[in-house]
Amino acid sequence: MDPRKMSPQEFDAAARAYLKSFVQSRRGFLGGAASLGALALTGLPGIARAEGGSGVLRVGRADEPDSLDPQKTNLSISSATLAYIVEPMAKRDVDGNLGPGVAESWEFTNENKTLIFRLKPDMVFQDGTPLNAEAVAWSVRRHMDPATASPSKGMLGPLVDVEVLDDLTIAYNFENAFIPVFVGLSNPYTGPLSKAAVEKEGDAFGRAPVAAGPFKFESWSSDRGIRLARNELYGPIDEPPLIEAIEFIQYPEDTTRLAAFETGEINAMFNSGSVPVTAIGRLKDNPDAIVMERPSERCCTLMFNLNMAPLDDIRVRQAISHAIDTDVVVAFGIDGQAVPATSPVASAIPGYSPATKEMGYGYDPEKAKALLAEAGVELPLKLELLSKEEPITRRTCEVIQAQLAEVGVELSLGLTPVGDWIKRARAGEGDLNLMTYTFSDADIMFMCFHSTGSLNFVHQLPEGTDAKLELQRTLAVPAERQAVLDELQAMVIEDALWKPLYEPMSFGVVASDVHGAVMDARGAVRAEKITIS
Repeated sequence: MDPRKMSPQEFDAAARAYLKSFVQSRRGFLGGAASLGALALTGLPGIARAEGGSGVLRVGRADEPDSLDPQKTNLSISSATLAYIVEPMAKRDVDGNLGPGVAESWEFTNENKTLIFRLKPDMVFQDGTPLNAEAVAWSVRRHMDPATASPSKGMLGPLVDVEVLDDLTIAYNFENAFIPVFVGLSNPYTGPLSKAAVEKEGDAFGRAPVAAGPFKFESWSSDRGIRLARNELYGPIDEPPLIEAIEFIQYPEDTTRLAAFETGEINAMFNSGSVPVTAIGRLKDNPDAIVMERPSERCCTLMFNLNMAPLDDIRVRQAISHAIDTDVVVAFGIDGQAVPATSPVASAIPGYSPATKEMGYGYDPEKAKALLAEAGVELPLKLELLSKEEPITRRTCEVIQAQLAEVGVELSLGLTPVGDWIKRARAGEGDLNLMTYTFSDADIMFMCFHSTGSLNFVHQLPEGTDAKLELQRTLAVPAERQAVLDELQAMVIEDALWKPLYEPMSFGVVASDVHGAVMDARGAVRAEKITIS
């Protein structure tokens, strides 16, 4: 049915189902053996709320955010931190079900192009200032303002404007009926911020954010990392967390982070590459550790910078793609804890095109050598690969480096802290980029391939790409949108704009005295109901 002709109730149900669909759209991860584990599936029922509860969740991580201003970053490690600080308009649970966030209810109108939120009464930000419709509108307008230059603005989808209807009611007006609307509006990037704090802190707001989530920012230092304290003002419907604080501590090396967990210096590891994949078996055998795992909405990919010769020649991109054996990359780069990717859209994400499994450039080093010769490339071809510095990324890059050397391509590795890498990539530096993204919808392609996209490290794209990326945002009929998404994914693979590598598992581990931890699809542990013995 055309969503424009659905009743508001039908459209709301369709939008909720779309948000949830990725949870049920897995394809054969690790032979179907992956699971959340007993704790993650069931939690620990019957834990009584301890008023003024104590305990600190100390989380070891491989890297740290570039900023905690949700409108000034789009790094997954930043989003994972902001999820505790920022309350979005609506929230998705670990099973993909949508529930209240800042808003207690909502309804669609105007042929489902307008979404009207009714806010919870008496809400305040973590600094005590009122969280009302005016505050939400101010936050959205800041997000949309070109002066903000937000790399996460795309999370708002085809939003045209917002309108305050009364103190607790606000209307989001979209260009069209947009089924994936809650993909962005349930993300912390789009949650409301304290205007008073933004104006007080200015450019420093990213180091001292104030929003309305279950934890409030307390400190950020080089030696102790980031500390978040329980937000006693959280609510009014939701209760504050049970533990008193979360600390995120950076350990760049896997061995150091693992030792910190095993000696009790930290009691949790999760997010991105923070759990050493080479130690999964060891952690599962540890009686003092609880390991959680689940298929993720993540994809690791090699991106070609078409502004750099000779990568503007498709034969060179095809040659490099043929030189990479993704099965070997999975086996040695991520210790087998992933499946090879076939598309720029992870298979767990709604909008993935199964047809991409029959496309692409499979491992064929002889064909790679022939294509380089046909393109007139003088060997050795020297290229630079940029990415963030973390153990999984380094291993992946080193496997690719060794494979390309076999066909005469000498790859130098420019691995830096994540903030420095993203700056270099956006500036158009480097011949190739290795990136792992986390997202819930095929609209990730807009961010990665549109000329204005904040993750467009390819830069030059076939004529008409922008128009197709914009079109898929306006199509209300799912089958029509999927047809355009199929075209776009085929273009990326056939034109060798990316070489998709793998879709990694998400792992999390907590100490046995941490109770009530559950891991969501982004690989983060939900901390609101955690208790610590």
